[in-house]
Amino acid sequence: MRGTNRVTSGFCVPAFGLAALLLAAGLATGLSVSPAAAEQLPWLAAPPQGSPQAVTIVPKTRVVPGSRYVPDVQAPPPHAAPAPQAMPAPQYAPAAIAPSPVMPVPNAPIQQAAPAYQAAPTYQAAPPALLAPAMRPGLAPQPEPAKPVIPGVPSWLNPHIGEGEGQISATVLKRARDFHQEKVRAGKVKNSCYFAFDATRPGEGAKRFYAICEDKQTFRAVASGHGAGRNFEGVANVSNNARCAKNFSNARNSHLTTGGGYLTAETRTSFKGYYKDSGGYQPLVRSFVQYTGEGETATARARAIGGHSAAIVRWQCRLKMPSSKYADRSGYVPYGTLVNYSAGRSSGCTSWPREADAQFLAIADTPTTVYIYPEARDIVAVGRAVRAGQSPSRVGAYWNASCLKEIGEPNFWPREKLEPALLQYAKKNRSAPARTLSDLPLCKTVVGSAR
Repeated sequence: MRGTNRVTSGFCVPAFGLAALLLAAGLATGLSVSPAAAEQLPWLAAPPQGSPQAVTIVPKTRVVPGSRYVPDVQAPPPHAAPAPQAMPAPQYAPAAIAPSPVMPVPNAPIQQAAPAYQAAPTYQAAPPALLAPAMRPGLAPQPEPAKPVIPGVPSWLNPHIGEGEGQISATVLKRARDFHQEKVRAGKVKNSCYFAFDATRPGEGAKRFYAICEDKQTFRAVASGHGAGRNFEGVANVSNNARCAKNFSNARNSHLTTGGGYLTAETRTSFKGYYKDSGGYQPLVRSFVQYTGEGETATARARAIGGHSAAIVRWQCRLKMPSSKYADRSGYVPYGTLVNYSAGRSSGCTSWPREADAQFLAIADTPTTVYIYPEARDIVAVGRAVRAGQSPSRVGAYWNASCLKEIGEPNFWPREKLEPALLQYAKKNRSAPARTLSDLPLCKTVVGSAR
């Protein structure tokens, strides 16, 4: 075209374009540039060996994920690859980077064999104390401390709380413990042991009287009888069977159990008679722990309510035993059959088996508390729930389910109403006086000495 000065190669390609193609072809095929071409195009001449410009051009390549090829790394020139040097021990020699399967590196040195790896050094295990708790060998995770079933109650009592045989209801334990702590704070009690009795549980030998010593962490449950009551004909039938108590009262002469808090007072010991055991005659000497109360239990001393072993001698005759310290002026002592009524009923007192006598008397030797369940408020609440067709637990009350099913509805007879009626009944119905020793017939046996 006119006005245009350009050099062509005869193949419609600019001269500088042809030179570039020749250079690329020479590099790709490994051919060298001719001297004539070098004279015409001196910039095509290869630089001398060892010149800083003697490098191989590495084309840029797109990185393929997972490939070990590292782009933009310049390989050493041919015939100038440095000899591989051994890695100093104990370091590992890095693995040789193999040519990328996607884009080979031009003029990259070819290594005949991978260098040998050094043996892995041995490491000493860290001491267990430096490891995290979960990584310490041979150490099981420590269990969390037991949580109390009742807030504020020591967790060692947890296995004893429940409705099973020998266990104590949570309601009864909390009431008994709260009453004991109240008297401790008031300075009336310094004893760490206390008693509790659940009269809503079945009797007939079931364990429902409890001795708890928190300082020694001891718990003992034994059988105990509830108040038998009586059928006062024409007035009221307040009798109870041996298994479950239905009637409760704080009236004198009612022979019924009164729920609430008591304090132990003095202990009196009395002779009850002789009985035959192990081929000989044995005296029964029984100790009685007097209770004192307050509020609904304030009549405890007037009613002679306390605690003692459930044993008595049922008199049969007068035994001639002048050597006995219990004999009267004529040398006679009452003789009869030993009766153990720990599975039966009482006249309103709490009782325990003879084998527990020593332990319980030792506890009561220092003033402490006795809590008896249920109180009048509990009896009223349960009675209302039963009449409404509700479970006592729905209204926040407690009663043993087995006995509640048997008795139907419990009754509390307040002293203000029952006691006057019983006094009138006693005037109209004179009971026979209690038998004395002189009323008994003579035994046929005469004993010269006694143990």
